Amino acid sequence: MRPAVLVTPMAQKIPKIENAEYIGIDAGCLRILEAGLDLAYGVGDFDSIDSKELEYLNKHSHLEIHPVKKDETDSELALAFAAQLGFSPLFLVGALGGRIDHSLANIRLLMYRYDDLILWEEDQRVFVLLEGKHVLSREFKHVSFLAVKDSVLSLEGFLYPLTHAVLRVQDIYTTSNTIQQEQGIVTVEKGKLLCIMTNRK
Repeated sequence: MRPAVLVTPMAQKIPKIENAEYIGIDAGCLRILEAGLDLAYGVGDFDSIDSKELEYLNKHSHLEIHPVKKDETDSELALAFAAQLGFSPLFLVGALGGRIDHSLANIRLLMYRYDDLILWEEDQRVFVLLEGKHVLSREFKHVSFLAVKDSVLSLEGFLYPLTHAVLRVQDIYTTSNTIQQEQGIVTVEKGKLLCIMTNRK
C-alpha cells in the first residue's frame, strides 16, 4: 500500500517519505507547499486561511471542503478520507503540538480507529503495537508503553526488562524506559499497547 502524510497547521517539520502522498489539513496545505512538497489533497473547513490562499490551493490540488460547524475535527475527516482512498500507513504530522483537546482526540483516533496511524513529530513518535513481536531502534532516548486494553508484554534489551508482565489500562509503571542494546524487542502476548518514543527531556 502507498503511505500518506497528513499535515496539520501545527506541523513544524514535515518528513520526506518515499512514494507518499501529502494531504494538507486546513492550513497544513500551506505548510506542505512551503516545504517544497507536492500537495495531493486538502481536507478541512479552511477557516484559518483567507480567500486568496483558498483560491491558490484550489488551483494546486483537490480540496475536500467541509462546513465549519460539524461534529468531526479536521484531522478526523482527513484520516477518514485517506483511509477511504486506501492509503497505509498514515503519518499525522503536528498532531500533538496544539490544543490539548485536539492532541488527546488525535491520540484516541490512534488508539481506537487506526492501527496503521503514526503520530509524527520531529523528536517523537506515537503508535500502537498489536499482538506479536516488535523490534524498536535506539533512535529515541525514552520509550513508554500504555495499555489500550489490558495486556501482557515482555521487554528485551531495555533498561527495565519485563517478562510476561500484566499491564492494565490504569497502569503507568511502563513510563520512561530506555533501549540499552542496539534494538529493543517488545512482545505483546495479549492486548494492545500505545508506544511513545521521544527525545524530549
